[in-house]
Amino acid sequence: MSKLPLILISASLIFNVVTIDVCGQDSTIKDNNEWVLYQKANSDLPDNNALKIILDKEDNKWIATEKGGLVKLKGADWTIFQTNNSLIPHNSIYAIAIDENDVKWVGTYGNGLSRLDDKKEAEDTWFTNFNTTNSLLPHDWILSTAIDKKGDLWVGAGDQGVTKFNGTEWYSFNTLNSKIPNDVVNSIAVDSKGNKWLGTEEGGLTKYNENGWVTYNTENSKIPSNWILTVSIDKDDNVWVGTLNGGIAKFDADTTWNIYNMFNSGLPNNSVYSIAFEETGTTWIGTGGGGLVKFDGRNWEVFDHSNSELPKDFVYTVTVDSDNIKWVGTWKGGIIRFK
Repeated sequence: MSKLPLILISASLIFNVVTIDVCGQDSTIKDNNEWVLYQKANSDLPDNNALKIILDKEDNKWIATEKGGLVKLKGADWTIFQTNNSLIPHNSIYAIAIDENDVKWVGTYGNGLSRLDDKKEAEDTWFTNFNTTNSLLPHDWILSTAIDKKGDLWVGAGDQGVTKFNGTEWYSFNTLNSKIPNDVVNSIAVDSKGNKWLGTEEGGLTKYNENGWVTYNTENSKIPSNWILTVSIDKDDNVWVGTLNGGIAKFDADTTWNIYNMFNSGLPNNSVYSIAFEETGTTWIGTGGGGLVKFDGRNWEVFDHSNSELPKDFVYTVTVDSDNIKWVGTWKGGIIRFK
């Protein structure tokens, strides 16, 4: 399992979530009408390491940070959830999923899983926390989360495989009790048919449904690496797989593989951490050192610190909102809003 830093948990719990309006700080935020940069130095972003950005039903941005807790960005308002101002159990956040009821499932790296329902009136009831002590969650380091078509939560927990939680019962799948090929699950995606696609650390890509497990690895398929960093599903149910040092594999979930790497395409780096899609089908790719990449199916365009306002070339997460604006989370560079 990847060696990731652990953060000490603050002992104080105060039910007073910090909400900050940064409208008065806009003069310090770099905005050239195309790129807007948010960092600790010019905004209330608490950490420049943004590991995950996802959108809720109102297009609010929910940001997982390495040490700064969970962040909600609504327009110009920042809401910060940390151990010293809320019941969130840890400030190191690595995964977020949002269900149909707009409940946020927050995976921490060190203190389990947190259910956040911020629609409730009383702030001290917003968080419900699950860990190895009070539940059947098998590990407190949460690497990945996803919601399936039935509303069940799937969790990649440490080196203990994948766990399903239906709200009352926990079911864990690991290499001892199932055909999952590896117990470290870095990414989970669900297609329109309800298939769960799991990206494992050294076991390749595996699909799970009611018929069982099907695994794709370097020995039985054209997938270029068994170390999967991210899995995304496009509108046509194609499975896009970002690998460590192997580039991208696009799989039509039947027989056809398309492989993109530094040697046969315009991809600038072979480690791919995030893949997102516009409604038009254009693909946006976050790489581990090559910057942000736009791919329209034929043409490649690379944005990095040398030719754009991108502050760092390590792009950990990318998402596209309803206005077709790209939100890009970097390692050590904060967040970029890119039109």
